[in-house]
Amino acid sequence: MMKDSSGWTKLEPEVNSTDEDEASTYSLKSEAGNFECSVSGLRWVCQDKVSFKYQFCSSEEPMKRMEMMRYMPAGPLIDITVISGKLFEVYLPHWICIDDIPKVLQQFAVLHIDDCGDVVEKVSEVTSSHVKLCEPVFSPRAVLVKMGFPVKIHCNVLIYSKAYASCTVLHVYLTPLDPALKETIDKDNKEYKFIQKPRPNKDLKMQQDFNLTAGITAEICPEKITLSNGSQSQRSIFFDVHFKNPISDFNLTLSQLKKGKCKTCWSHKILKEESTGGPSSENESRDTAGPSAGETAQYTTVDGEHFVDKHRTKLINRLRTQKETLRGTATCSDPESSNNGSC
Repeated sequence: MMKDSSGWTKLEPEVNSTDEDEASTYSLKSEAGNFECSVSGLRWVCQDKVSFKYQFCSSEEPMKRMEMMRYMPAGPLIDITVISGKLFEVYLPHWICIDDIPKVLQQFAVLHIDDCGDVVEKVSEVTSSHVKLCEPVFSPRAVLVKMGFPVKIHCNVLIYSKAYASCTVLHVYLTPLDPALKETIDKDNKEYKFIQKPRPNKDLKMQQDFNLTAGITAEICPEKITLSNGSQSQRSIFFDVHFKNPISDFNLTLSQLKKGKCKTCWSHKILKEESTGGPSSENESRDTAGPSAGETAQYTTVDGEHFVDKHRTKLINRLRTQKETLRGTATCSDPESSNNGSC
C-alpha cells in the first residue's frame, strides 16, 4: 500500500487467473478512504469497508457499435462486481490528453452495457486521467470520447525479450496506456521476458507514424508503425527486432515521422543483462538451442516474411558445417580409422 501526492492510496490487487484464455480477476479490499488500483488505475471512494473484484472485458465488438455512434474508446472496458460494502464514487481511467479539448464534458461519455444493451451516459467530471461516476450501478463500463477532432493520448512502450544461444529477439509495442491491452499482450508474449521502462513523457498524436532504432546492429521490422486507438489492432502491431547477443548496453529510440523528419519521443538504455537475462527455467533447455518448430509463428515478422525464409542461406550453411563436423567426429571415433591414421 502506497499513498501518492494526489491523496490516492495505491493498493495491489489479488490476482486470480484460472485459465490462460480467460481474463484475470482482480480482487481488492479497503477501509474508508480514497484508493487506486495499481494495475488498472481504477479509483474509488468509500465511507466504510468495501470488497470488490473486476475483470477486463474484450472491447472489440462493443467499440464497433460505438463507432457507428461516432465514439471511440478512451479507456478499458471494466466489469466491476461489489462483494460487500458500497463504493460511493468510482473513477474510470482514460488515456486521452484533455489539454487541447474544448468543452471537455461534452466530448466524453461512459459506455454502460446492461441486460438491455448499450447505454451511453453523460459524464459529470473529467480529470486528466479519470472520469468520475457517482453512486454507480455496476456492469461493464468504459470511457468514450467523440470522434471528429484530433486528440493526443497517453502511451506505453512495452518491451519483451527472448535470448537464444547466438541471438536475441525483442518485441516492442507502442500502445495507448491501456491496462487491458497490456494484459493481453503479456499473454501473447508469455515465453518472453518483460523489460520495464518508463513510458513516453509526452502525449502522442493518433494516426501518426513512428519508427524504432537501436544503438547496435539489428534487423527491425517493420520500418514504421501507426499509433492507433483501437486496442485490438494494436495488439498485433509491433517492432520485431533481431540482433546478435550484445556485449554491452545499448539504446532503443522511438521517433515520430513527420514530413520526412524524425522527432525523438522516447529513448532509453537497455542493459545487456535485461536483453540477455536468460530464459525461464521451464524453457531453458529449448531456448538455448534456438527456436523450435513450434515457435515458428513467433519468428514471422510483421510484414509476413518468415525468419527461416529470411535467413535460409545462413541456416543451410550452418547446418552443413555442423554435419561435416559430426561426420569428422564419427570418423575419428572409429578404431579402424584411428589405426589407419585418418585423423
